[in-house]
Order: sequence, then C-alpha cells, then structure tokens
Amino acid sequence: MKKIVSLFLALTMALSLAACGSKTGEQAAAGSGTQKEDTLVKEISSPVEIQFWHSVSNPVHAGILENLIKEFNDTVGQEKGITVVPTFNGSSSELYSNVIAAIKAGNAPDVTLALRPYVADYLQTDYVVDLAPYISDPDVGISDYNDIFEGLRNANSNYEKEGTYSLPIHSYSEVLYYNVDFFEKNNLTVPTTWDEMVDTCSKIREITGAPAFGWDNLAGSFMTLVKQFGGRYTDQNGNIYFANEDTDVALKVLNLWKDNVDRGIWRTAGEDMFFSGPFANEQIPMYIGDSVEASYIPSKNPDLNWATAPIPQVSSDTAANLSAGHVIVALNTTGNAEKAYAAYEFIKFVTSYEANLAVVIGGTGYLPIRQSVVDSQEYQNYVAAGHDFLTAGVSQSSCYFYEPAFTNGVTTSSAVNSAVKTMMQEVADNGVEPETALNNLKQTVGLN
Repeated sequence: MKKIVSLFLALTMALSLAACGSKTGEQAAAGSGTQKEDTLVKEISSPVEIQFWHSVSNPVHAGILENLIKEFNDTVGQEKGITVVPTFNGSSSELYSNVIAAIKAGNAPDVTLALRPYVADYLQTDYVVDLAPYISDPDVGISDYNDIFEGLRNANSNYEKEGTYSLPIHSYSEVLYYNVDFFEKNNLTVPTTWDEMVDTCSKIREITGAPAFGWDNLAGSFMTLVKQFGGRYTDQNGNIYFANEDTDVALKVLNLWKDNVDRGIWRTAGEDMFFSGPFANEQIPMYIGDSVEASYIPSKNPDLNWATAPIPQVSSDTAANLSAGHVIVALNTTGNAEKAYAAYEFIKFVTSYEANLAVVIGGTGYLPIRQSVVDSQEYQNYVAAGHDFLTAGVSQSSCYFYEPAFTNGVTTSSAVNSAVKTMMQEVADNGVEPETALNNLKQTVGLN
C-alpha cells in the first residue's frame, strides 16, 4: 500500500511541477480560473469547440446525456458560438487515468466528469478552472445557485485550494432497503435509530436464524457512524481526525460492528460484493446501500415487495447521510480564457434545473441535486408513478455530507478510504480487535 501511494504521489508531484513550469503567468491565470470578476472573459470572439469526456455507459443515461448536449449545441451553444463534442472514455477509473495522461501531455479535455477524489488529484496542477468567479458574476452567473442542496454545494468548494472547482451533476445517497412483506408478516417496524436497528435485527435473528442487516460500503459506514456519534473523519487538508483526536469515537464504531457481527445479527457483503443480490434473493431482509441500486433490484427479483427508508441516526443533532456521485469539472491546459468560459457555460447548462430534472425522471436512478426539482410537479408525478423509492434519499438532503478529498505529501483520501475498508474487514470478517485494526490503519497511512 505505501509503495503504491508513494508512486502515486510522485506522479502528482511531477504533474504539479510540469504545470507550474510550462505556463506563462497569463496562461496560469486563465488555466486555474483565478481571474478577478472584473477581468473575466464572458463572451466568445470566434466559434470554439470544447471536448467533453465522460464515463456514462448505461444506455438510458447515455441517451439523456446525448440529448442534453444536442440541446446545448442548438441553443446556448449556437447563440454564444460554442460546440460541445462528447467522448466516452470508459469507466470512472479509466476516465481518470486518461485525463491524467492528457494533463501530462498538455491536451486535457475542456470538461470532464469525475469523482471528487480525482478532482483533488487534478488540483495538484494549475489546470483546474475555478468556477466561483463565473457562478457569482452578475452577467453570466448561476442566479439560482443556492437552489442546489447546501451539502452538495459545500462538497464542491471544499478542496485544499480555495475556490469552487466542480459542480454536482449525478447525485446519490445511502438509503435503507427493506423487505416489506417480511416486515409486515412479522409485525416489525423499520428502525430509525441504531438502538432500534439492533433490537430489530435481534428479533429477525430469532425468526430466521441468520444475520438481518448489512451495509454495502464499509468505509462509508465507518465515516457515517463516526459523524453520527459526534466525531470527525478527515478534512480537505488531510487531517485524519478519527485516528488522532477522535480515536474514542472510531473505536466505538468498530466495537459496534464487532459486537453485532459476533452476535450473528450483522454481516458484510463478502463475496457478494453488494447486498442487492442477497436482498433480492431474500437471504437478508434489510441493508444500507446507495440509492442508485434501486434501479437494479427489480431485474433481480421482479416479484419482491421492497421499499426504502432514511438510514438510522444517533440523534437529530448529529444526523449524517453520505452523498456521492459524479461531479463535472473544467480543465484548461492551453490558457485559452474563452475556452474556459465556454466550458463554464456548458457546466452551467448540464447542472441546471431542466437538465437535472431530465436525468432524475429519465430512469437513471440518480437523485435531484436541486430543491426546485424536488418541488416540481414533474418529479412528484414521477415519484407517484412507482418511483417512491427516490423519496428516502431526498428526504435526507438536509444532512448530506461528503467524503473529504485530498492529496498531500503523506497520503491521499483514496488511500485512507482503502485503509478504512481494510480495517472494517479485519474487525467484521477476521475477528481482529478494534484497537489492533486501528493501529494497523495508522501504519498503513503513515501515522505511525
């Protein structure tokens, strides 16, 4: 693990040095989007073509994206002289590798989909465009920016560098899936707190003789419970609080998992990887997974009567629900300020109310990023027409939080995430004592 992290850090450092050494001051300003608002380029002097790389492979979603790009080119693009050329670049990780290679070569796409940890890596260069000056500009800004859920807005302005370097586009959160028929048959109530969860799982164990609950994302479960129990996980500057100041909370979470696995009422996904399969096959009546999985369960068991609910909380004061998904980013390796502005206009379009509504009601499984979409009649009609599973994720929007993304001289947020998953597996699957597992993590991420 340390060797991989070291190689990665060496790569990002090389990218940073290459970026700093290959630009004039004027180009760097255009590339990083650090222009002051009164010097922003806000119009196109001659037609420009911008390249948009993405990882959308689902045919339904790909069709929606294609229509949105065509609509942009036929409307805003035609008016302002901007043409967007989309390119599918493989999975999210493949897209990331291709963008890294393109940044090194100086020919990165003007706009790309990304995950937030990838943005932190791109920010090791000077090529990521700060969208903040555009968003707040009185002429070209996003007048309804605050309509985007606060947790999602905060996530995209909390990188190590000050600014707004991405916007949310495809959002999902974690929800509690449960077998409606099983709960009704056994007179069970869907748990809303972790005390209720343990009690309900104990009752289910008595009925089935098997574990009752699991959580797809082990690292996500850890960071969620740390926050719910009043602790801190990490931040965008690379502070690993749970392994330093808040180890008591970390151990509380690990012991919660260990105790309930030892009692036979909780389990990990193991070789199944995700719980949607065991849940659809009625091997487990309840689990926490991301809201997008709702689009897969019916194909695995169309006769299953299931529903979703908000995840349990410790208290309303520390309510937390992990939100994730794709963000969209502008890159500028050439220093062309007009292209940076063109990229912003496209990003503004595909994160607008109309675009988000098209994604949400188009059958992609993604959630609204805007309150106005939630309030719209179109969305309400869509939910009422057999898509009420979406409401559990949206109902938790006030307590959305994000996994902090960082890359520093010691480790990365991705490496910490991987180490946390390993720590959770050690405790839940291999019977390692929580204190030992936490110390193992500290060694892995360079804290010991």
